[in-house]
Amino acid sequence: MDLNSNRVNKLIFIILLLLAFTSCEKEVQWTFEPTDKHIIVDGLLTNVKKSHLIRITNSVTELNEVPKPVSGAFVTIYNGDTVQILTEFPENSGIYKTDSNYRAVLNKVYSLQILFEGKRYTSIARMVPVTPFNKLSYTYNSNNNMYYIDSVAKNFSSKESAMYEIIIDWSHLPDYTDLPFTEKRAVLYYYTLKTIDVSQVFAPEKETVYFPLGSRILERKFSLAPQHAQFVRSLLSETEWRGGFFDVTQANVRTNISNGGLGFFGVSTVIRDTLTVR
Repeated sequence: MDLNSNRVNKLIFIILLLLAFTSCEKEVQWTFEPTDKHIIVDGLLTNVKKSHLIRITNSVTELNEVPKPVSGAFVTIYNGDTVQILTEFPENSGIYKTDSNYRAVLNKVYSLQILFEGKRYTSIARMVPVTPFNKLSYTYNSNNNMYYIDSVAKNFSSKESAMYEIIIDWSHLPDYTDLPFTEKRAVLYYYTLKTIDVSQVFAPEKETVYFPLGSRILERKFSLAPQHAQFVRSLLSETEWRGGFFDVTQANVRTNISNGGLGFFGVSTVIRDTLTVR
């Protein structure tokens, strides 16, 4: 067989392969089975003295549907000594706030109670200590004269589980003051867990966030109690880690809310550090 015949055969094979792929494409209509509505709780207490928030919403039944706030609930937190009654603010927002000087401490158990439409939801959480962290590192990219985060923490640690919140702000720099808020500030999250998951190892790459010289970075590290770490792991399995080479079977995200409630109520020790990109 001559060279031209080989080329023709290869070309035909490529065309047939492309036709096979394109012929398999079809529009898929997502259908959702109707389910009972649940309340979803999102709350975190820390050792920082401030007004802490408990956000309560209703579950949704449609993809990309905006959750509706649960307004008018009676929300309390008990630490074994005193009861904190939370106030919903703004009105009808589903956001319930503690006093402005409230803070959680070690060696106490915190009990959350929510009374809503005749149902009682409870959750119990305990704070664990956090170890000091090493400062994050960033690298200069000569292609765009910007910087990016290249290291925050290890994905795995046999000693502790933790969450890292990185807030990068360059809104104060003259060249960026007129930009929309979302184009001059970024918030990134990283996690250290005591388990290694194949879906985590082969997770899709995150989008690289670039920031200019002079940006201000706030780094905060939150301790994660064992139950809280399990919740984070199950949440990541359904979000950031999904879409890689080794997806796990879909499952419900863990919760510590009783009576059919969803979400999580946690208590964390938090430490912080700030730096300027130089």
